[in-house]
Amino acid sequence: MMAAAASASMGAAIEYKDPLDIALTPLEEVAADQRTNQLILYAGDTYTYDDNIYRLPSGVTDLTTLPGIGPNPSRHDSMETVTGGLDGAWITGARQSVDLSLHLDDNRFFRDKDLDNVSTNDRVAWNWGLGSALSGMLGADYSRLLGGFVNVQVYSRDIVNRGDYFGSMRYQVGPRWGIFGGLLGTTYSVTSAQATYNNSTSKGGEIGADFTTELNRIGFDYRYNDSRAPNSAVVNGVLFDPDFREERARVLFRRVLSEKTIFDASAGYLKREYPSAAIGSFSGEVWRASLQWQPTPKTQLLFGAWQQLAADLTSQTDYYVDKGQSITPQWTPTEKVTVSATVAHDTNAYVGSNPVGPIPIDFLAQARHDTQTSESLNLVYTPIRAIVLTFSAAYIKRDSNVPAFQFNDFTGSINVAYKFFRYGGAVQ
Repeated sequence: MMAAAASASMGAAIEYKDPLDIALTPLEEVAADQRTNQLILYAGDTYTYDDNIYRLPSGVTDLTTLPGIGPNPSRHDSMETVTGGLDGAWITGARQSVDLSLHLDDNRFFRDKDLDNVSTNDRVAWNWGLGSALSGMLGADYSRLLGGFVNVQVYSRDIVNRGDYFGSMRYQVGPRWGIFGGLLGTTYSVTSAQATYNNSTSKGGEIGADFTTELNRIGFDYRYNDSRAPNSAVVNGVLFDPDFREERARVLFRRVLSEKTIFDASAGYLKREYPSAAIGSFSGEVWRASLQWQPTPKTQLLFGAWQQLAADLTSQTDYYVDKGQSITPQWTPTEKVTVSATVAHDTNAYVGSNPVGPIPIDFLAQARHDTQTSESLNLVYTPIRAIVLTFSAAYIKRDSNVPAFQFNDFTGSINVAYKFFRYGGAVQ
């Protein structure tokens, strides 16, 4: 699907986890007799309507004057996405398994035909274990998608490609104590000629330890990341290379307060340094907290709050401090129907290559500052086990001290997914 939403963090009460975060998360051991081979093949179709494709202020009416925009552009448009994919798991030995996920989308716009694209989201991972104390994961992720127009000044199609290569290891010192570590390599690139300075390759590592009792956990981790950019850019008349080094140390905490309530949090300190003075460095506190409450078997509430560094998908060098809060109620009236909604508010204080304004570039005396609110509603209906229908709607409003980056946007979608082949006793 098109990645035209605002920041990756907006409305996210649950923390975004990169592949290494996932690989290092302690998993509850599954009994040997419950582990099984499985394979699911699926296909789907999605219709999406978006009333502000290019995320433009309401005052912009003549789209043909926007830099890089395609012929006969339309502010509002519909898109059809035809999907195919598979999810599989294969047991290859004692405490050994391979997971494979392939997902391909053919995205076709009704009016803005120059935005047509093929996107994909794929993953392969080998889960390994040695004896009763050592375990880990080795794998790779790849994604390709349309970057969208949340934070751009050139309105041509921009395809984002990202590959992640990771490995992790966990040593269980005893029944409660664990030591973990891992490595992550990432390649990131965009196809827009005006934004190639966002291309990068990065290498990083993480180490940590934790103490767990059933679902409770307390621990710490430390991560280092070295990001290199092959292309330079000019900001404020200065040529710079957007390389950076980043360190983060955190305390991790999860506590089951009752049968109905779980509290999950992390807090720490992050430092990012750019060798060039043309782009701002950052050092400060980062944290995230969520509270999950299930007052009845059919209802659930998730509260979230966070402070973190984030960036829009197509402008990684233009990063910001994101402070936000969200609430997500969920209701499951029957086994076949689930209804959920999210209301979120974010404030974004930019640290990166800003301050900038619209083209022609208009530098401000003050740094850029945005506020965002979003409301979304989702309904999932499963008439039979092989078919899933999903109805979604979302509204986003962003205000900014740079008028060119203000916008309102409404999107709605209908999706049908069909699992036409299923193998494996654990398939639901």
